Amino acid sequence: MGHAPLPASEPPPSAPFPSPPGAAAYLTDLDPPVRAQVRRTMRLTVLEGSFSQVFLNWTTGSVLVGYMLHLGAAPTELALVSAAPHLSQLASPFAAYLAALLGRRKALTVAMALGSRLTWLLAAALPLFGLPDDARPWALIGLVLLASLFLAAHNTLWTAWMGDVVPERERGRAFGLRTGVMGVVGTAANLAAGAFLDRVGAPLSFQWVLLVAVVAGLAGAAVVLQQVDPPTPVERVRWRQLLTLPWRDLGFRRLLRFTAYWNFVVMLSGPFVTPFYLQELGMTFTQVALAGTLTALTALVTTPLWGRVTDRVGHKRVLMLGTFLVGLLLPGGWIVAGLTGSLAWIWATSVADAFAWGAVRLSAFNLALASAPRANRVVFIAMLGLATGLSGFLGGALAGPLLVVLQRLDVTVLGARPSGYVWLFAVALLLRTQAWWWLRPVPDDGAGRPGLLLRGMRTGLHGRWRGVLRG
Repeated sequence: MGHAPLPASEPPPSAPFPSPPGAAAYLTDLDPPVRAQVRRTMRLTVLEGSFSQVFLNWTTGSVLVGYMLHLGAAPTELALVSAAPHLSQLASPFAAYLAALLGRRKALTVAMALGSRLTWLLAAALPLFGLPDDARPWALIGLVLLASLFLAAHNTLWTAWMGDVVPERERGRAFGLRTGVMGVVGTAANLAAGAFLDRVGAPLSFQWVLLVAVVAGLAGAAVVLQQVDPPTPVERVRWRQLLTLPWRDLGFRRLLRFTAYWNFVVMLSGPFVTPFYLQELGMTFTQVALAGTLTALTALVTTPLWGRVTDRVGHKRVLMLGTFLVGLLLPGGWIVAGLTGSLAWIWATSVADAFAWGAVRLSAFNLALASAPRANRVVFIAMLGLATGLSGFLGGALAGPLLVVLQRLDVTVLGARPSGYVWLFAVALLLRTQAWWWLRPVPDDGAGRPGLLLRGMRTGLHGRWRGVLRG
């Protein structure tokens, strides 16, 4: 893959990390003290991720949707508050630009984390501002966008940073463990928030949840300060290069096209899953949290499994399978639940969520790191975030008007009259299941024959249960 690296100065000669490829080299290439720092950082990512998961769970999902509904949000406003974090990816190139100039990422990453956390204090205080009723949902949308701008910059910096720290051949297992632990912590957080919201009146219930979320987020930022930050060259970056360099890499350009399509079709229906649960199916916050619990418990098994599979057969093949499963199983379950009113389909979909999305999240993250060259990796990750954000925002912005149109349909199917939500999920099923076609031209990342995927899954599952039985 042809890419022209940005001009870069030589790293300090005393730097303990080899250059190139830096800390992402195999651990055996590192000096013992540096190897110990890398191992410690890998452990700290699990602790940091746990605090961050509490912050994210309590400022998104059912908490945010419930807060918006309390403030009187309409469908278009519900869609926009879910789409706002995607638009915030516009901050990714700025973060990459600053990181390239500074050559160090820790202080900048923590600063962005603090900005994303502290903005939520204003969101918690929103009912105290005396705003008109019609303005309150829009004010919250604005605060979510502001917090998300900081968060997007933080994520871009942290992803590129960890790409230089975590050894390439251990990423699947390392991030699989992190994701699994975060799932457990997120489960406990969701259950606690759901029970609290069902028992305490609004808006006080939402305000307390947001305040505790901020505290957890600040604790996560403090852990980031303890992680090792390998030196990177201070680069002279031109904005034109920052925006065009990833597009000149053929393989990465194809990955960008897939990413844009996938996030667009996901966000066409994604903002309305929780409103569908709360409004059409009449679920309580606790029941919504229980659905998340099923997902997290299932992920304890499936996430480590996918980590082993991706390390064995390659990220691309797992991602192709995962996107198809996400498109088929999730909207399919929501459609049947909407037609029958049975919550059993929601519980089944929650299990499928962990299995399918576990494959997508882990393989997409690792495929991005594998596709981005080590030189100027933060620039490539920033462009990936930008493509993700713009396409996701466009999908979310169209989701509200699309739902309004679909709610006007008066059609009977098999004796039932599908709601606008059901029609929206049918559109999602059709579009999501085609995403794997967009992955076909993306270069392979060392994957073997297609049949190796099934053998890898069997091997990973066997290794998972063998570890459980021995442990």
